[in-house]
Amino acid sequence: MRTQRPNPRRNRTLTAAAAVGAVLLGATACGGPGLSEAEHYLDLSDQPMAASGIELATVDGEPWGFTDVADDRLTLLFFGYTSCPDVCPMTMAEIDLALEQAGDDADGFDVVMVSSDPVRDTDQQLRSWLDRFDPGFQGVRGDVDDTVRAARDYGVPIEAPEETEGEYLVSHGGRILVLTPGGEAAGMFAEGVQADQIAPLLPVLLAELL
Repeated sequence: MRTQRPNPRRNRTLTAAAAVGAVLLGATACGGPGLSEAEHYLDLSDQPMAASGIELATVDGEPWGFTDVADDRLTLLFFGYTSCPDVCPMTMAEIDLALEQAGDDADGFDVVMVSSDPVRDTDQQLRSWLDRFDPGFQGVRGDVDDTVRAARDYGVPIEAPEETEGEYLVSHGGRILVLTPGGEAAGMFAEGVQADQIAPLLPVLLAELL
């Protein structure tokens, strides 16, 4: 099944779009850094990571694999969980804001979050949580061991949740993967990256990877 991202509901202002354009123009005019020089982005386009062969499912109950990403857009992929107190909601909020700042270029991207806590992240819980950021964001979940293997296929070190001394411990990846059609990882944004660091690179990613 192809991931379909509906037309964004976000209010993309001309001011935000102009700001991103100015950043890009300035970088070009001054010979600024490209993807390979961006400190917050790891460019793997010369040797992309192969698509994981793990099969999971969308929150709508449809089978979903990493090779099922859209064939005419790039996909921003994140491994996280809905009860995460800080990193996961902050990451999704930064992605949402970056897409808002990117203006029409946001239409060239899908956003997928794979739950690293699929036992507690039910389909309904994951869908409701993502809707707080953008109803167009896709939620994916499946067997926890399969999820761990898929993350590691992309170089994201996560562990299966475990209960230790009364505490339920869940790990997540801090990186935002950039998948090309077919599911290869052509790069990744570093953990803690902010919207104003993501947004200027989005049109560059579209130009170089699509």
